[in-house]
Amino acid sequence: MDIAQAKHKGSKSPSSKKQEIIRIPKPYHELEPDDLRWVCPEDNFKFETTNELEPLEEIVGQQRAIEAIRMGAELFSKGYNIFVSGLAGTGRFSTVKKILESVTTHQPITYDYCYVNNFDNPDQPRLIKLSKGHGKEFASKMNEVISFLRSRLTKLLDEQSFQAARKVIIENYQKRERELLNIFDETIKPFGFVRGQIENEQGIVQPEIFPVIDKKPVQIETLGELEGSGKLSKKKAEELRTNYSKFHAELYELARTGMKMMQEFRKALADNDKAASANIVQSCFTEFIESFQNDQINDYINEVKKYILDNLQIFVTPSNSVQGTTPDPSTELKDNESFRVFEVNVILDNTQTECAPVVVETSPTYSNLFGTIERVYDNRGFWRTDFTKIKSGSLLKADQGYLIVNALDLFTEPGVWNALKRVLLYDKLEIMPFDAFYQFSQSGMKPEAIDVKVKVIIIGGQSLYRNLYLYEKGFKKIFKVNAQFDYETASTEDMIENYARFIAKICRNDNLPPCTPDGVAAIIEWAVEHAGSRGRITLKFTDVADILREAAFYDRGSARKYINREDVEKAIQWRRHRNDMVDEKILNEIIEGSLLIDTDGQRVGQINGLTVYDTGLLSFGKPVRITASISAGSSGIINVEREVDMAGSVFNKAILILNGFIREHFAQKRPLALSASIAFEQSYSGIDGDSATAAEIFVLLSALSRLPIKQSLAITGSVNQKGDIQPIGGINEKTRGFFEVCEKRGLTGTQGVIMPHQNVKDLMLCNRLINAVREGKFHIYAITSIEEAAELLMGLPLGMQLPDGSYPENTIYGKVEKRLEELYDAVRDIQTPKVKIKKKKA
Repeated sequence: MDIAQAKHKGSKSPSSKKQEIIRIPKPYHELEPDDLRWVCPEDNFKFETTNELEPLEEIVGQQRAIEAIRMGAELFSKGYNIFVSGLAGTGRFSTVKKILESVTTHQPITYDYCYVNNFDNPDQPRLIKLSKGHGKEFASKMNEVISFLRSRLTKLLDEQSFQAARKVIIENYQKRERELLNIFDETIKPFGFVRGQIENEQGIVQPEIFPVIDKKPVQIETLGELEGSGKLSKKKAEELRTNYSKFHAELYELARTGMKMMQEFRKALADNDKAASANIVQSCFTEFIESFQNDQINDYINEVKKYILDNLQIFVTPSNSVQGTTPDPSTELKDNESFRVFEVNVILDNTQTECAPVVVETSPTYSNLFGTIERVYDNRGFWRTDFTKIKSGSLLKADQGYLIVNALDLFTEPGVWNALKRVLLYDKLEIMPFDAFYQFSQSGMKPEAIDVKVKVIIIGGQSLYRNLYLYEKGFKKIFKVNAQFDYETASTEDMIENYARFIAKICRNDNLPPCTPDGVAAIIEWAVEHAGSRGRITLKFTDVADILREAAFYDRGSARKYINREDVEKAIQWRRHRNDMVDEKILNEIIEGSLLIDTDGQRVGQINGLTVYDTGLLSFGKPVRITASISAGSSGIINVEREVDMAGSVFNKAILILNGFIREHFAQKRPLALSASIAFEQSYSGIDGDSATAAEIFVLLSALSRLPIKQSLAITGSVNQKGDIQPIGGINEKTRGFFEVCEKRGLTGTQGVIMPHQNVKDLMLCNRLINAVREGKFHIYAITSIEEAAELLMGLPLGMQLPDGSYPENTIYGKVEKRLEELYDAVRDIQTPKVKIKKKKA
């Protein structure tokens, strides 16, 4: 405290008269112009322009993140995937790529992946895993073998020796068939029947027997008509019907025997074809198998050989195909479909891969990330698919390497996160179409799963990582490394030198004019201001590069061939102007009187607080009127914003701290008999933060003591329950906001801002404000406790507590104490019941 305790005159009894207190001179510190901004020393730069500097190639200011990424990238144990967190523009992506370039120089064992037809179950295509470069070789050789067989087997089936063997089998079958039919014909002929064919209602031709009447075959159903016309006797008709039933049964038995003979005939033909083709097929694949020495290929080739020998008919050229004629498109399509079963679908070819793959997926849709099974529509409008339509995604392409994705893109794509989590938990990739993942389609194709070994790097925000770590099941197991990117670092001499080299790099890469020392200094000052503290400097190099590019834009019409301070300050000014529409409108409303803000005079129960608005593009400060009203009661201190759900949790906490401060100072002898309301006037949206606590304390003290507050001053600062001032954020925006209002109305020399002393190191105010302070037209005061601001705002000291627990009368606390006693008495009088006593008669 800067207020000395008063001494009593005369008696030291509690009833002694209170005396005036003695104030220590200068209870606050008024800041000088040099305190208001840090200026980068240009003399430290030993160059004429940045062309003389070596461009910055290394990563600076992110040692914590670098070590985390390096460990995660080199440690290929299960679950050591990396979540890179931090603000956009801090170099997260470029840092990750640079580190991966250094750790991926080794040559991992990579593979080619192929899908082939599963001849036993086509809905479950086989996976063949080959060492790198062998996938395309396998597909090429398979295509060569099938092409050779298509030519060779066709010729074989046309050879005279082959046709002669087939002819013998065919003639034997035909002979047996004729003998069988002749025996049947000779059997039924004596009974007046002949064998023939009939077409039923469905258009199917069937064998049938017919009775012969007048040397003509007739259907059995017409016997009734012939009998009625007298052409056939009743006895003869009955005899024919009886024999028909007998021979018709024998006819069908004959058909079954013929069918059995046909099956034997076909088997004999197939066995003959297989025997003739087996040597050719076997010899074609013998060298093929020896060249790969792969068990998966051996099993597959055995299935291929069996399928070829069982389906030699697909190698036969259609008999109606005449050389020189135009081929039938439908026949060609059918031929292509028949031979598609022998294709090899190489879904990943690592022939050109020389180091661990690094895949950056900028559009992580389900299909792009995990692959898919495409569909085609036939000429009937129905879709179909097969193993040749299986396509790989980024996850498989990054096998044995790294996959980089952006968290925002990843989590906005439906189904992607759950599928990725499953792959990382089990190290298995199952390729399926997106609708099958959600069971929206009836596709039954299920390709064999692929064992993958990939390290996933997600780039996102710190809050997202924290929520996933706390609430997402399984996340801790698969993302054990969090690389935290800082948004600021200490503004050391080395960092300032690195900044100059970074500026040199951007100038060269973007073909911009070089920067002079004063231009570099201006950019560094902006970077320090952007960080919010003189001892810190921003690491959002994207924003720094944008300032440099914009400065070059405004320098384009100049005869100078370099960027100096004037260009940088112009770029900063115009960047603010492009985005300050809301700021300007609020300022105009204050000047026009729509928003009530006083910058001169005095008023009881009213004070100027300071707030920060954030539009997303620009943060700016503006004053706000805070008022307090009191009455006798027991409600305590009511926060209007809290009552209507317009206040955040931090703001509500500050009100409770204010309650604690008041109770500690004024409720030690008696309870508070007070109902007070504090409001942020003309505030129509949510509010949060505790930086208005000091203003709320003074506006309440003013309402209780009936002492007016100077409206030429604004105050900001957080306060604890003991009355100590605590630092706040946005001090530059808040100070500038009140200054602009005062400047617009006209500076009087009495206006100023009261702020926490801890924020002095954060000041990076504009030159216009600094000049006003230098000329004595505006003032900035730094305080350590609320006692130091009391006389500035209200013209009296707060007052030190006397030994008896009371406060001197001619102090703010003394007047507050007196008013609280009055309120207490008023409440007690209301609550104490009055009893009338009747006098007895003598």
